[in-house]
Amino acid sequence: MTGLPGSAGLPGGAERVIGSYLTEVADGLIGPARARRDILAELGAGLADATDAYRSAGLAPGQAVRAAITEFGRPEQVADGFRAELTAAQARRTAVTLLRTGPLVGLLWASAALASRIGARLASPWHWASMPLGARPVTHLAGFALAIAIGSALVTVAATGRLTRWLPAGPGALPARPRWLPAWPAVSAALAASGTAAIDVALLALLATQAASTPGRLAALPVAAAAIASLTRLTLTTRAARNCLTTSAARLSARSG
Repeated sequence: MTGLPGSAGLPGGAERVIGSYLTEVADGLIGPARARRDILAELGAGLADATDAYRSAGLAPGQAVRAAITEFGRPEQVADGFRAELTAAQARRTAVTLLRTGPLVGLLWASAALASRIGARLASPWHWASMPLGARPVTHLAGFALAIAIGSALVTVAATGRLTRWLPAGPGALPARPRWLPAWPAVSAALAASGTAAIDVALLALLATQAASTPGRLAALPVAAAAIASLTRLTLTTRAARNCLTTSAARLSARSG
């Protein structure tokens, strides 16, 4: 890794040693790509500054970079120190994305209902007319999943927001940051993503039911747009739920190890 932040003036050998160290740290980081890049950039800048400080104290370049790395700790320890932050970042990103995209997908489905002249007023798919009796339990499950998804997403955003800056922070060479952010917001975000996925499955099932009972009534383009939006979101939310659970499991495993 070259071109490290704050590395201007460092010998090439020292920069390569720092780059190798950061690569080892990166191997232990699980979370959003942007958050990982920011962490590695911060670490690189901190190591470069520490190396400069040791050189100013009279150490040779090789000794200075080794002293800086010793000060920061083993790569696995450093990665472990950032797991709480990455877990919270993954959870918050998932919850915020769900809250932002939810109204858009809902609007597409409502537009599809209006364009298909289903219901006299603006209506969600589970209020569509002529719904077979067998489909009604699906609508109740969708409503329950919606409540779970919204509630879990809001809780996750609140738990990973600015209030966390007042949590106790661990010592270290880098700026203080919360080190014991709870792992449950990632589980809450996974629950929100799973609830959203359940809603999309229900919407698509209701669409299939409606198409089977009144195939000529649906407006092709609006219905296709809504279905594609739900299929896309279903794929992404399933992946997001898995990522949240993966980061949470990695952190709990590190704490118990």
